[in-house]
Formats: sequence, structure tokens, C-alpha cells
Amino acid sequence: MRISINLSINKIVRVLILSDFIILFAVGLFAPIFAIFITKQIQGGNLEVIGLAATTYWIVRALTTVPLSRYMDRTDGERDEFYFMFIGSILLSIIPLLFIASSKPWHIYILQAINGLVNSMAVPGWRILFTNHIDKGKVGYEWSVEDVAIGTGTALSAYIGSIIATNFGFNTLFIIVSIMGLAGSFILLPIYRSTHTLKEMRRIHKERFQSLSEINDLK
Repeated sequence: MRISINLSINKIVRVLILSDFIILFAVGLFAPIFAIFITKQIQGGNLEVIGLAATTYWIVRALTTVPLSRYMDRTDGERDEFYFMFIGSILLSIIPLLFIASSKPWHIYILQAINGLVNSMAVPGWRILFTNHIDKGKVGYEWSVEDVAIGTGTALSAYIGSIIATNFGFNTLFIIVSIMGLAGSFILLPIYRSTHTLKEMRRIHKERFQSLSEINDLK
């Protein structure tokens, strides 16, 4: 008896994974050496500034993620998730350019607060779309592909980022990060047509429910 295993992934999930890989690769270029950037490039940059910068990011993200996610769940089907994901990814990619002009701790705090907000836009939007379009019977497989993509991208970028910063400086690194992030964001555009309005999602849910009822009647 031959057992066939279908490991193909639908287009939307493939695009989401590819975009996530590119954006997280870009972020991973400077994330491990961000603390060094603060101590070397920011006036008065020390361990306290580094810690407060991280705290600012996570406080803003923690405060905004749930309200924005609840709004996405209630509004306009999948279209609002796409807008939040796309716009959040674009803004996330622009932030590294603003680090170039930063010189004081409060500049970093403001940018970290914005960073927390835009992550609260992009990450839940991405996860909702990924969950909605994941292939039936391949939940574990497709989430594992996403995990491998993130792990691989982060592992490669951490070392590459240190090399770029050492040889070309932080400004060059931030420009590269921004360009890669924007590339990963614009890759998302083709899947917009595959997102559904709330009315379309209700129709699809109704059709699936009816199909399930018909299957149960045959048992």
C-alpha cells in the first residue's frame, strides 16, 4: 500500500512565510548589536538606557496588541488585517532609518514606542491571515515551516549584521535593514485580492457549515 503525503503549501501561506522570513532577517541584522549601537552612538548611552529602551517597546506592545487584535476580529473581514499587517510592516521597515538621525536617549525611547505599536499592528494581522488560510490537515507542518524560516533567518542575520556594522558602520546597516524590510512588505501586496470581506467570510462559513451538515447526514 502506498502512502502519499502532500507537502505543498498554498500561495497565500507561502507569501506570508516568505515575507516574514525577509522582514525578520532584516530585523535580525541589527537586533543582536542594538545595545552596542546605543552605547557607541547615543549620548549618555549606557545599560540603563538599553534596559529602558527594551521596556518601552514591550510596554507599548503589551498595551496595544489586545485592543488592535480585537478591532481586527470585529472589522471588515480580512481586509483590515491586511491593511494593519502591510502598513505595520512598512512603518517597521522605516524605523531603522530614523535610528540614523538619533543621538539622545529620548530619541530611542520614542522610536521604541513606535516600534511596539507597529509590531502590534503587523504581527496580529499576519497571524490572523496565516491562521485563516492555513491548509486543512497541514496545521503542524505549515507552522513548522514558518518556525524553521524564522530560525534560519535569525541565525544567518545575526552574524551577517555584525560583519556589516564592523566593516561599514551602523548607518549602512540600518539602510540595508530598511530596504530589506520594505522588500518583505511589498511582497505581501499580491495576496490582497485573496483576502475576504466580512460578508464573503460569512458566506464561506455558511457553505462550509452546510457541507459539514451534508456529510454528517450521510453517516
